[in-house]
Amino acid sequence: MAGFPFDDELPLDVAPVDSFAARRLEHLSSIAGLTDEMVFRLARAYPSLGAVYSASEAELGRVVGPVAAARLRWFLDSPLPCGRGRSSSVGHAA
Repeated sequence: MAGFPFDDELPLDVAPVDSFAARRLEHLSSIAGLTDEMVFRLARAYPSLGAVYSASEAELGRVVGPVAAARLRWFLDSPLPCGRGRSSSVGHAA
């Protein structure tokens, strides 16, 4: 599907006009520690999920406050569980 932007690059849309915009806002709403007001402020301050993801803690703090920004950065920066422990052999010769 060349030519289509990734979902995290699509606009957040403060007033959701389609199901994808609503899903992007729901994604932010599902993060513990973010209120509906904070999600609204993020949507107004950042054009896409990708922009929220790449924002520094200090930048996020100016929008949602330092505590929520720290929680959001922690959530975004935490490793995803992939079923592999630290002893993963990926990248290592056997």
